[in-house]
Parts: sequence; structure tokens; C-alpha cells
Amino acid sequence: MRTASLLFLTCSILLCTHICVSAQDISPDCAPAQEQLKLAETAAAQNDWQTASNRYWTAAQIAPGCVEALVNLGVTYNRLNQTDNAIKAFKDALGKNPQLFAGHLNLGITYFRLNQYDLAKESLRTALKFNPEHTQARQLFILSLTALEQFKEAATELEQLIKVTPADPATMTALGQIYIRLKQYRDAVSIFEKALQLEPKAAKTHLLLGEALDNAGEADRATAELKRATELDPSLPEAHYALGHAFLKRGNLDEALAEFQKELQLNPGMVLARYQAGNIYFQRDKLEEAVSELSKVVAAEPTFRPAIETLAQARLKQDSINEAIVLLERAVALDPTWPNAFALLGRAYTRAGKRDEAKKAFATAQKLSSEERKRLERAVSKPNQEF
Repeated sequence: MRTASLLFLTCSILLCTHICVSAQDISPDCAPAQEQLKLAETAAAQNDWQTASNRYWTAAQIAPGCVEALVNLGVTYNRLNQTDNAIKAFKDALGKNPQLFAGHLNLGITYFRLNQYDLAKESLRTALKFNPEHTQARQLFILSLTALEQFKEAATELEQLIKVTPADPATMTALGQIYIRLKQYRDAVSIFEKALQLEPKAAKTHLLLGEALDNAGEADRATAELKRATELDPSLPEAHYALGHAFLKRGNLDEALAEFQKELQLNPGMVLARYQAGNIYFQRDKLEEAVSELSKVVAAEPTFRPAIETLAQARLKQDSINEAIVLLERAVALDPTWPNAFALLGRAYTRAGKRDEAKKAFATAQKLSSEERKRLERAVSKPNQEF
């Protein structure tokens, strides 16, 4: 099944709407700059980030050892979208105090916002050494791991987080999605079921449970969960597609097509739903509808080979031979190892009277089919060997 969009942990990745270290909590090193710090804090409370930035910069000049001023300066720079200056301010603070939790946290958040997940991960990992219980730092650390597709470590972190917050459905849902990525479908089913005990009407969780059940081979239960998701939230993105895919696997083409059409009403740009609808039309010999849908798919995704092949077959049936040839030549160029495309191209060449080209295409298809058969035979005889 096509996976639903990952529903990661919901946490704010904006820096503090207030200053991270208040004037009352500063260290003795900041005493000479106390007046500037108070003025900066007042400006920040009024969302006057430029004035706050100027005041914190002045405070840092007056009291060079005041790392709190540097951290808050970095926060104001981020509010002003001056990320390079923010990073420098946080690094300057950490150069003076490498154990400053707020410096590592805000540096990690800044890198995360810039999609620099490797750097975010390391900064947040360090922050957690100094404050292991900080929820936002751990959530962003997990999100960084996920963005880097380091799913095993992300799962371990989420499992530990659930031990601390056992009644948090959002954390459970995030872990379930990671389990799906790791193909641990039974574990995913179990954690989604626990999340639904806490939030039985969470449509997204029913959708994800349906996906996990489908991958675990429980088609009936999967379909029931996907139906429940669409009942709870008829406009839930990808839910109708997922249900349609479940019907399609069971050969229920009428129900599948109806769900794909519902998905397209909600999300006209969903290529997979349009492809599946076009494919059903083709199977039912509704060529005009098939060509209409598949042409839109190919226009949106010019490298989507299955859509190109099916569209070419529909055009062949409509006796649009030259268009079919153009499409199939594109398909074999996209994947020169796929025998079916060459076989279809051979048929198209034959219809066009291009006998030499047809012979070459059929010969290539036969060679590729033979190679694929041999590869599968080796895989069966040596199941632990990768091919």
C-alpha cells in the first residue's frame, strides 16, 4: 500500500516567543550589562526584535563573559531571519561555556529550521546530555534522526520517550510510523492499537493502523480500519486512496474506482490515485477515460514508467500507433532492464510495419526475460544472497 504522509511528532520548532534567559536569571558575569538586558527584554516582550537585538548586542559588548546575552542575541537574530548571525552568536556563547544547554538547544533548533539535520542532530544530542528531560530537545532530535532516515535510532528514542510519557498518543503514533518504515508491521499494529485506546476517534491513527494491518497481511481488518478512517474524517488526505488500494488488491474494482475518485476530488494532484483510476478504466476498455487520466499522470510525472506503458497500450488500442511508439521508446529509455516495455514496443513497431525495429525489441525483451528468470532461480536457490 502507498504509505500515508508521515504524521511526525507535533512540536514547535520556532524559537522562544519570549527570551530564553530572563534578566532575573542571569549570571554574575552579566551584572555590568543589567540595564541593557532589561531594556532588551522589554523590547522582546513587545516583539520589537530589532531593538532587542541591538540591546543584547550592546550587553554582550559591555559584559563579554555574559553568555546569556549571546544566547538571547541569537534568538533575536533568528526572529529577524538572520540565521548566520544567530549561529555565530550561539557558537560564541558555547565557546565561552561549552556546557550551556540553551546554546546547544537553540543552535540545534536553528540548524533544524535550515534543514541541516546532521548538524541539528549533533547539537541536540549534546543538549540532551545536559538536560535529558527536555521534551522539545528530544522531539527535535528524533525528528532529525527521522529526516536522516536513521529509523532504528529514532525508534529507540521514541521507545524511551514512551516510557516517560506512556499516555501520549502522538508519541505512540510517531513510533508506529517508524516501525512501518522498518517493516516491523506487527509492532506498528500493536502501538497504533494502544494509541487508539486513548484516542478512539483519531482518524489518522485508524488510517495508519489500516496501512500496518495491510502490510501485515490482514486484509479484512485493514479494510475495516481504513473505512473507519474515512467515516471519521471524509476529507482526510490519502485515506480514500488507501481504502481504494485495499479494494483493488481484493479485486473490487467498482469500490476501488469510487474511492480513487473521492481522493481526486479532495486532492486533484495525487498522481497515484489518478494512475489507479486510469488503470481501472483501461482494464474495463474505457479507453477515452483511461487516456484522459493517464495523460494527466504522465504530464505531471514524466518519468512514471507504469503510467507511460499503460497509456501507450491504450493508444495502441485506439490505433494511435506513432504516439504509442513515442511513449514506449521513452519507457525503455527510463528502464532499459524492463522486458515488458520492450515487448510492447515490439508490438507497436510491428503495427507500424517497422519489422527490423520490432525484431530487435522482441529479442531484447526475450534476453531480459531470460536474465530475470535466471536471477529469480538463483534467489530461490540461495535465499540469503542479494542480487
